Amino acid sequence: MSLAAARPGPAEAAICSLDVAVSLPDWISALILFALNRPISRPDPGPFGLARAPRRVVRWGRSFKARWLAVRIAILSDIHGNLAALEAVLADIGPESVDAMVCLGDLAFKGPQPAECIRRIRELGIPCLHGNTDVALVMAAGRTPRRPLPEGFSLPDPLPPGLAWPLSQLTDADLDYLAGLPFSHRLEADGQTVLFVHASPQDAVTGIVPTMAADEIRPLLRGEQADWIICGHVHQPYAFRFEGRWLANPGAVGFSLDGDGRAAYAVLDTARSRFELRRVAYDVDAAVAAARERGFWADPDRYGKALRTGTWPADL
Repeated sequence: MSLAAARPGPAEAAICSLDVAVSLPDWISALILFALNRPISRPDPGPFGLARAPRRVVRWGRSFKARWLAVRIAILSDIHGNLAALEAVLADIGPESVDAMVCLGDLAFKGPQPAECIRRIRELGIPCLHGNTDVALVMAAGRTPRRPLPEGFSLPDPLPPGLAWPLSQLTDADLDYLAGLPFSHRLEADGQTVLFVHASPQDAVTGIVPTMAADEIRPLLRGEQADWIICGHVHQPYAFRFEGRWLANPGAVGFSLDGDGRAAYAVLDTARSRFELRRVAYDVDAAVAAARERGFWADPDRYGKALRTGTWPADL
C-alpha cells in the first residue's frame, strides 16, 4: 500500500486481479488478459452512486479466480459554501478519471454560497454524508436530522450570525436534503472494505488527526475493522496506518487549516490500495466577490485572507 500525491492518467473502466494456478501458452494468457482489461461501457450508477462495471468472472477449470473489479473514488469533504473552490475541484477531477464521487459533508456553513453548493452536489448526484454543521443547520431550522449530534450538544440562543446567515439563504428543499443525509456509508470493492464518515465512526463532531495518541484514536473507531476509514472534518489531509488499517482524510474543499490555501480532495484507488492527495488552486477573488455581493455575515476581506493563508481565525 502506498500514499501518493502524483496525479495518474485516466482510469480504466475495468480492472481485474487474477490468481493463476497453472501455466498456459503465452498466446492464450495474452488473449485472456487483453479481454479482462478492455475498457467496457459504464452501466447506470448502483447504490450510493457507484457506477459499477459488471463482474468479469473468468473460470478456466479452476485455474483462475477473479475478484471484484477495482474502483477509483474521488472523495470531497468540507465544502463550506465555497462554490469557487468546489467548481475548481470538480474541473480537476474531470468526467472520466474516476468511477464515483463521494462527499463527506459540511456543505453550506461558513461560506458565501451555501445554497449553490448544496444544489451543485445534488445536481451531479454525488452521494453525501452529513457533517456536524449540516446537522446544526437542520436543528437551527427546527427540523430533525437522521442522526442527532452527540448528547449534550445544543445550539446557542440567539443563533450567532455565522449560523443565522447561511440558514437565511437556504430553502425548505435545501433543508430537507440536509436533514436526510446519512451518517456513514460502507463500500466493498476489490476485496477491501471502505468506511466513509464525516469526523469519526463515533460521531460527526470528534475528528481524528495523526498527532493523536493511540489511546485517543482507538475509542473513536468503535471497534471498526474496515480496511479504510476515511474521515473529513479536521480540514487537514493525511493518510496513516493504525493497527492494521488505513485512516485517511482528503482535506477540505472550502478552506484549509494546514497553511495551504488551495482546495483539497483525494482519490482512492482500490486496485492499488492507493490514497492520492490532491491540491487545486482556485479563484479566491471570486469567492470574496460572492461574499461581498451576497451580504455575507463576515468581512469579505478577512474571509479572503483566511482562504489564501489556509488558517481560520476563531471569530470568523
